[in-house]
Amino acid sequence: MQVLEGKIIKQCKQNNREGYNALFQKYEGYIYTICYHYTHSKEDALDLLQEVFIGIYKGMANFEEGKPLLPWIKRITVNTCLNYLRGKKITTVSLEQSVNCENTMMETALADSVNIENTVMLAQTREVLEEAIAALPPNMKMAVILRHINGMSYEEISKAMSVPIGTIKTYLYRGRSILSEKLQKYGVWEV
Repeated sequence: MQVLEGKIIKQCKQNNREGYNALFQKYEGYIYTICYHYTHSKEDALDLLQEVFIGIYKGMANFEEGKPLLPWIKRITVNTCLNYLRGKKITTVSLEQSVNCENTMMETALADSVNIENTVMLAQTREVLEEAIAALPPNMKMAVILRHINGMSYEEISKAMSVPIGTIKTYLYRGRSILSEKLQKYGVWEV
């Protein structure tokens, strides 16, 4: 794994198209997932994915060989997402996202007619949770996504967001509290 990654880095530093193609193929899904959870929009996530890869391309000359690539890519992705959020004043919900979610829920319900009620409840819970996460303040939202969706450690989140670990713990504690209150309010979470 390290050898392959080192080869990709060397190719990228030489502006070799194959290196960037390999890098893109290896990390595209990972970066897209972070961007999508952050934006909840396919179009915006794709735009951010492109911006992240532009950042990787521009920063590759300064990347130190021998260091792990993933934390560096995470940092670029997180910073790009935070910049996106800072620049976006109004949160919009994509009509395509709503239609896709409804279609997926319908397909799932039809496929498993025995558990229709559970399927509907799960879809509603997911929708409420996604809306609650989307409504969190930018830094709390990013910390929650990185910890609970991407499974990053406190140290990794701290490095990715360039914030002390204590601040990350505070973001997570407050974010979880806000989410808990909203989920209880909608009757999705019982104490």
